[in-house]
Amino acid sequence: MRAQRPHQQLLERMLRWAPDVVIVVLGGNDITSRCQPRDISLDILKLCRLVKARGVATVVVAGICQRWAFCDNALTSDRFTAIGSAIDRYVRRYFPVSSMVHVREDVHWLSDGVHLSEEGMAEYMESLRLKLAKIFKPKDLVL
Repeated sequence: MRAQRPHQQLLERMLRWAPDVVIVVLGGNDITSRCQPRDISLDILKLCRLVKARGVATVVVAGICQRWAFCDNALTSDRFTAIGSAIDRYVRRYFPVSSMVHVREDVHWLSDGVHLSEEGMAEYMESLRLKLAKIFKPKDLVL
């Protein structure tokens, strides 16, 4: 779902589980060269605040991963990275943001340049684990 238009039924199903922690994972599929990071950030914050207001103790945002292929020909890898970094900086003021620790095009991505490889997914999950370890005390963290 897009942060701009959350899927209400999906959110309700998730919230019925009464989770203590929700990780909002951002994909970046809809980012174009014309996107404004502040607008995207505000949509993400609105979604996070909605989840928090429904009783979730901890909301963590998994930052937008670098990618190498785009539908918008005017969007370059550098521009995408700049947009993602700006979004992370803005959201980080209000919610913890986890970013991939180390990204390499050759091993972390499938040949389509969009989807994470098995090694990339392992790196992504490790970055989330490290962020959660900073937020929670070790005894609270059962992985």
